[in-house]
Amino acid sequence: MEDLRDALGYRAKIGIVVPATNTIVEPELAAMQPPGVTNHVSRMSAVLRPVHDMQLYKESISKSLETPEALAAIAACKPDVIIHGHSLNSFLNGISGAHAMKAQVEAMAGGIPVILPSLAILRGLEVLKHPRKLGVLTPWLPPADEACIEFFKAAGYEVVALKGLKHPTPFHIAAADAALLDRTIDEVNAAGVECIVKCGTNSAMSRLVKGMEARIGKPILTVNIASYWAALRFLGIHDKLTGYGHLVETY
Repeated sequence: MEDLRDALGYRAKIGIVVPATNTIVEPELAAMQPPGVTNHVSRMSAVLRPVHDMQLYKESISKSLETPEALAAIAACKPDVIIHGHSLNSFLNGISGAHAMKAQVEAMAGGIPVILPSLAILRGLEVLKHPRKLGVLTPWLPPADEACIEFFKAAGYEVVALKGLKHPTPFHIAAADAALLDRTIDEVNAAGVECIVKCGTNSAMSRLVKGMEARIGKPILTVNIASYWAALRFLGIHDKLTGYGHLVETY
């Protein structure tokens, strides 16, 4: 049988789908690529939500971004797994909703396995021995934050502290700098918090996690790192990703 293993992605090809407005997932995951693994990106619908009205905002976050065209485009290069690079929808409808979303996206991608950010975070918490009391940081407004709280509660975790940065657009999310992210991590590092979770894929936080963990002495899970880690481990690739914190350097 003819060997058509990719010359560069000879260990694995990872597909990634991101919102059309997302500028952080692609470079962050590119920086994490182990030797012999390549990333390939397709863009879904844009994220533009009405932030002047919380009822309209709540209705808008329930709308999926993935499109058959975006999934068909990424499936065409035959990746071994696809990372869904938009986290909010994966938190909205609890654990069962996340699994239903995963099945739906996999069907749209012709059966290629899909990694969802919310389920990757749960897997990360599992290997960290289930730290039950969480501090959660999001870039979102209250309706989205409430969905996150309910998701973790349904999974058996307690959200001790939550900070939503209330960014009005994806471009505001992507502009959040290290000083802001450091300051807000400290805000959710409340008494009793055992682990901090950062939701929202368009925040440039992956490069900061190792230093943050050293400062506060607690593990921090971000959706981008957790999703890439989950994809690699799913593929049987166990390289340690140095510089990105406890999860990927230890497990």
